[in-house]
Amino acid sequence: MRKYCLMIFILSSFLIGCSCNSLPIESLNTTVNGKNIIIQKGEKFLLILDAHSDGGYQWDCQISDSKIIKKDSTQIISNNKNVNMVGGISTETLYFSGNNVTGESEITLIEHRSWEKNIPPVNKVQFQVLVK
Repeated sequence: MRKYCLMIFILSSFLIGCSCNSLPIESLNTTVNGKNIIIQKGEKFLLILDAHSDGGYQWDCQISDSKIIKKDSTQIISNNKNVNMVGGISTETLYFSGNNVTGESEITLIEHRSWEKNIPPVNKVQFQVLVK
């Protein structure tokens, strides 16, 4: 009986780990600026950015063709390990995925203060994504 249960456990663990729909997630940072990346339909990738939110700055994201690429979510994590200290740089992670269509889309991100209308952004990241 033990061998039977062990065999079922091993087989189910193997089947769970062999999902055909799962693709590795590519991790990008600001070095992607000005470059082209290629992903497969349905593939996910993430972009890790430094965020200066303590100074009132925020990253805004524009996608030229949302039929090709979509932004799934955003996560902001403070890099400050001391919970009693205020301020500092955070890490903002944006999660994207290719839709189930082929094509090309441009992603533009700017870091700025939303209330400052005629001031250029402090940072800008722009890159092309080709979905095959």
